[in-house]
Amino acid sequence: MTPTTVRFLYHALYAYSGSAVYSDVLAPWLDEHAADAREMLAPLAVFGEWRRTEYEWADLLEQAYALSRVSDLLLLALQPDLPAGTSEPAAHKLHLPERYLPVTVADYVEFFSALGMHRVEAARFDPFFHEVAAVEQDVDPDAPIEITGERWPCLMLGEMLFGRAGVAVRAGKNHAEAGLADLSTVDSAFLRRHRPTEDESLGWGRNSQWRTDFRRDYLTSGAYRFNVDADKDIDADPELAASPLSRADLRDLVRNRCVIRKYPPVPEEQFPWIRHRLVLPRG
Repeated sequence: MTPTTVRFLYHALYAYSGSAVYSDVLAPWLDEHAADAREMLAPLAVFGEWRRTEYEWADLLEQAYALSRVSDLLLLALQPDLPAGTSEPAAHKLHLPERYLPVTVADYVEFFSALGMHRVEAARFDPFFHEVAAVEQDVDPDAPIEITGERWPCLMLGEMLFGRAGVAVRAGKNHAEAGLADLSTVDSAFLRRHRPTEDESLGWGRNSQWRTDFRRDYLTSGAYRFNVDADKDIDADPELAASPLSRADLRDLVRNRCVIRKYPPVPEEQFPWIRHRLVLPRG
C-alpha cells in the first residue's frame, strides 16, 4: 500500500456529497486496499512488536494517524453541534467539511472491522475506552461517572486502542464537570464536531500536516500503557515537580486527554499538557 493511499481516501470522503458513501467510496476502497491495510497495520496490534528506530516518511505511526483522520470524518454525523456562542476551534476553521457523511454506527464498525479491528463495549466508564461527549450533572458532587449512552463506538486493533467511544455520562462535578469534560480541548485528536481538538498537524501545510504521529495506547495482560511513544514519563519528569497539580491529577490528564474537572489554579502558560507516557496496572 502506498504512503498516500489512506490520504486519498480521506480527501475522497471530504469531497463526497452523495447519500451512499459506504457503497460509493468505502466499499470500493476496501475491495482494492483492505488486505494490504490489514497486513500493514498488523505489527501495531501487539505492544512492543513494532517501534520506530529511525524516521521514515509515512511509517506506521503516520499511516495510523491518516487512518484516524478518516475515522474522525466518518464520526462527525454522530456528534452534536458546537454549542451556541462557542468560539470556532482552529481545527474547524481549517478542516470541518460543509456536510457530514451519512454513516451509521454499523457502517463505521463494518469498515474498520475489514481492516482487522474489533469493537469494544465496556459497561463501566474507563478513560482508556471512553471519551466524554455529554455530561448530565448529578446534584451530588461526589457521584461517580456513570455511562448513560454511547454516541459512537470504541475500536481496538488487537491490544492497541484505535479510537475511544464517545459516551454520555451522569456524574458529580468532582469527577466530570459539564462544560469541561464534554467541551474542553481533546489532545492527540484531529477533529470533533462539538469541541476543540489539538494535534501536531494543525497549522502545518498540505503535505507537512500528514507528518503527524498516531498516539498509541495499549491494554496488555497486566497493564494500561498510555502514549507509549512519548519521550517522557509523567511520573518521572522533573519539570513537573513544581506543578501545583498532584501526580494523580497529571495521570488523569494523560488518561483522559482533556480536562474533565476543575484543577488547582495554574497560569495558562504553565499548564502541563499531557503528551507523556504512563503505565498503570490493570485492576
